[in-house]
Amino acid sequence: MIADIHGNLPALEAVLARLDNLSVDRLINLGDCASGPLWPAETVALLRSREISHVRGNHDRVLGAASALGLGESDSYAWQALDPEARAWLAGLPTEIRVEGALCFHATPDHDETYLMEEVHDGHLVPSPIAAIEQRLAGRTAPLMLCGHSHLSRAARLASGAIVLNPGSVGNPAYRDTNPAHVSESGMPHARFAVVTLGAEIAIEHHLAIYDWAHAARRAEQNGRADWAHALRTGTALS
Repeated sequence: MIADIHGNLPALEAVLARLDNLSVDRLINLGDCASGPLWPAETVALLRSREISHVRGNHDRVLGAASALGLGESDSYAWQALDPEARAWLAGLPTEIRVEGALCFHATPDHDETYLMEEVHDGHLVPSPIAAIEQRLAGRTAPLMLCGHSHLSRAARLASGAIVLNPGSVGNPAYRDTNPAHVSESGMPHARFAVVTLGAEIAIEHHLAIYDWAHAARRAEQNGRADWAHALRTGTALS
């Protein structure tokens, strides 16, 4: 599965090539497809050309706005780069789906901007206790639950035996956010994805794909986003 592509076309192309070589049976995208100063329209076009099950991320929802007025810098760039039909497609994606018994959503089942597996501590995202994860799920359950949003690769086993998995971000390895102020940092520039094998026990493989992140960083710089360029090159947030 993939998540948090954020318009990074070369990262998505590299990940899809790896997944094709692995001959996976199903491909799930956990949201936030286009927002960012990179290649929003081209990324959406590639996603729509493939057989993929999608859920809507918070940035996908925002791109359904009637205009770019009042949007954040990354959302505004993507809104202007996308045509109305592409924006409507993103905003119309389902907030939750079940695939092969797995429950799939972007952040938490109840809110697309609430971290499920992490919390803010001293300005950084850190792993949450299992009890906190269970509370945020608000009674929703499945043997496997898939989320994105934090951009951090993570897996946890709940008291029930259910597995919760975040594959990490395909296209944006670090960012700085507010309310409360914090950073999310993978620490490496690689594009991340995960492969799950279902059976009596669930097997998980986390993957880090190499792609031309210097090219993506130059694109961000051309569009006036030094913060993105730094994150794409290093996997860390610009101070």
